[in-house]
Amino acid sequence: MKKVILSSTLLSILALSACGFDDPDNGNTSETNEEANGYELITIANPADITTFDPHNNSVITTSAVLVNLYSKLVQRDESGEIVPDLATEWTPIDETTWEFVLRDDVTFHNGDAFTANDVAFSLERVANDTSLQQHSTFNQIETVEVVDEYTVRITTAEPDPQLLNRLSVPAASILPKDYFEEVGAESFFQSPVGTGPFQYESWQQDEAVELSKYADYFEGEPNWERVRFSVVPEDSTRVSELLTNGVDIAFNIPTADMDRIDNNEGTHVALEPIQRVIQLWLSNEEGEPTSDPAVREAIDLAIENQVIIDEILNGSATATRTHITPGNVGADESLYDTYEYDPDRAIELLEEAGYDDGVTINLSVNNYYTEMAEVVGGMLSDVGITANIELIEQSQFANRLFNQELDEAIFVGWGNDMFDGSVLEFFKDGGVAPYTNPDIDELLEEAAYNMNEAERTEQYQEVQQLLAEDRGAVYLFQLQGRYGVNDRLDYTPRLDELYDVNDIELTE
Repeated sequence: MKKVILSSTLLSILALSACGFDDPDNGNTSETNEEANGYELITIANPADITTFDPHNNSVITTSAVLVNLYSKLVQRDESGEIVPDLATEWTPIDETTWEFVLRDDVTFHNGDAFTANDVAFSLERVANDTSLQQHSTFNQIETVEVVDEYTVRITTAEPDPQLLNRLSVPAASILPKDYFEEVGAESFFQSPVGTGPFQYESWQQDEAVELSKYADYFEGEPNWERVRFSVVPEDSTRVSELLTNGVDIAFNIPTADMDRIDNNEGTHVALEPIQRVIQLWLSNEEGEPTSDPAVREAIDLAIENQVIIDEILNGSATATRTHITPGNVGADESLYDTYEYDPDRAIELLEEAGYDDGVTINLSVNNYYTEMAEVVGGMLSDVGITANIELIEQSQFANRLFNQELDEAIFVGWGNDMFDGSVLEFFKDGGVAPYTNPDIDELLEEAAYNMNEAERTEQYQEVQQLLAEDRGAVYLFQLQGRYGVNDRLDYTPRLDELYDVNDIELTE
C-alpha cells in the first residue's frame, strides 16, 4: 500500500465534501430576501456547512467559497483565472528560488490592526512549517519569508518553484493578523476570525448559516453589500424551492432536472459555467488487484459511453475528456479534450483475450454525491462482463478514507484544479493519494515540479497525460459545468474556481 503524501491539490477536492446531501431535518432559511432592499442583503444557499474558519487547515470548496470573502492573499485570480494583485502590488523574481513582494500600505484588519510584512511572514511560515495543517504540503517548499521592511517581503523556496504565484493565489495562502492571533490564540481567533477581506465575521450558526457584514474600511473601497448570508441547505429540492420563492438569491449545485423549471420561473434563471472539476475513475495497478491488469483497465474505459451520462444525467452540462488538465491550464493537451473512447465490443474481446471468460469483478468506492453517475457506469461495465461492487460512502467520510488509503481498487471522484496547472497530476506520484503509480510518470512529474521553463513543463505534463491515457491509470469522464440557480435581480457569473467573490456580484438595475 502506498504511503500517503498530501499533495498541493488537497484544496481541489472540490466534490468530496463540497456538494449536497439529503437531510430532511435541515435546510429552511430563517430569513427571506423580501426583507432586503437593494444591496442590503445577499443570501447564497450552499449544500454543506463550512468546516472551519482556518484557511490553512481546510480542504473543502464550500468552506473556501465563504472564507475568500473574509481574508485576502498576496495575489488572487480574477474571474478569468488570471493572477492579479491583492495585498501585494508588485512582485519580482530575485533569483531562481527567491521572490520579492511589495505590499500595500493602506490595509487594515477587521479589528483595526495595520497590515504589514510581519503578518505575511507569520501566516506563510505558519502553514509552511506546521505539519498538522491540511494545506502544509502546498507550502512546505517555502524555506523562509524575510521581512525586508514594513511593506516588503522576500520568499525563498528550497528549490526553484514555477508554481509559487499559483500557491500564493489559493485560499490557503490567506493572511492572518500576527499580533492579534498570538494574543488570543488559535482557538479563540477562529471562533471570531479577523481578516482584511471586504466582509467581516458576524456569526456562525452551525448547520444553519454564516453571516458576514461589510467592512467599510476595505482597502479596495467600501463593499456594495451590507450583509451576506451563506445559508446551509443540504436538500436539493429545498434549495430550489427557496430560490423560486425568493428565500435565497443564489442556489449552488442545482439538480439538472430542475433547470428548466428555474429558467421558466418568472424572476429566476440558471447560470451555467465551466468549472475546474473533472469526474474521473482512478484504477489501482497494485499487484493482486483485478485492475492491475492493463486489459481490465482498458476494458473499463472502452465500456463507458461518456456522452450518454452527460446527456441523460447532466442535461448536457459537461464536456467529455480523457485528461484532467483542461484547456486554459498550464500543461493542457487539447488532443485529449472533448473526446472519449467507447468500444464495448473491443472491451469484451480484451477480457476474453486476457482469460476472463467468466467476466471480472471490481470493487468501486463512490462518494455518495455521485451515486447516480456511478450506477450508470456500473451498468455499462456489466454489459461487457465487469461486475462493479459499488460502495457508497457519505461525503464527510470519503475524503478521510481516501487520504488514509482505505478505499477500493477503483475510486469514483470529482477533482478540481485550484493551481490552474498540470501539477494537479502529482497525486499519481509514488506516495500520492491515487492508487496508480508509474515510474515514468514519477520522473516526469519530479522534473516538471522544478522546471522554470514553462514550455518544457508543458511538454512534460503533456507526456504524463499521454501515459495516463494509454495505460488508463485514470479513466476520465468529463469536465463539469457549475450549475447555479440565480435571482434575476443579480448580475452574477459563476467563477471557474467555484469561489464566491461576493463583492463582484451586482444588481441588474
